[in-house]
Amino acid sequence: MADNFDFAALAKSWQQQPIVTETPPDAADLAQASQRQREQKLLMYAEWLGALVMAGAACWLVLAMPDALGYLAAAFLALGALGTLYVSWHIHRPILAYDNWSSSGLLQFRQRACQLSLRYYRYTQLSCAALILFTAALWLLDWWQLAATSTTLLLFYSLIASPLCLFGMYRLQQKVQQKTAELAHLSALAEDFS
Repeated sequence: MADNFDFAALAKSWQQQPIVTETPPDAADLAQASQRQREQKLLMYAEWLGALVMAGAACWLVLAMPDALGYLAAAFLALGALGTLYVSWHIHRPILAYDNWSSSGLLQFRQRACQLSLRYYRYTQLSCAALILFTAALWLLDWWQLAATSTTLLLFYSLIASPLCLFGMYRLQQKVQQKTAELAHLSALAEDFS
């Protein structure tokens, strides 16, 4: 092979290559992020309404059922309302407040939204576990005869609510695995980008 490269011409050609600069995303690129922010805002408002309903129901239970069952249900509802407000504030606020819409910023938005979705799924799994714990507490109240727990209530939570919660936890775990894989892909892209 001949060793007769014209390095001066090669260097000149290399220097004349156009420099690729980061261009801001166009409207089509931003549509998905904008849609995600709108959905997040609606979900946050719905969760605030749910927390308000749970807090109202907890107050009503304390007044309407001043026994161990009423207090237990009110405590779970009050904790549910506080948990909902906490999750809503820490999950939705970062997505709603995000405003870096450069190409790298859009990638960071997707990565952050994926991380927050993972956290949201885990909080929802904890809520399902709390409902199963509530069912166990109902059975303990009935077994120790601390409150008049109706058979219909016990059967509803034991045969309908708890199995649905277990199924929901299983489905959420599948979503957690999908989001974990998506997050790994987005993290690799972000490393390549920077």
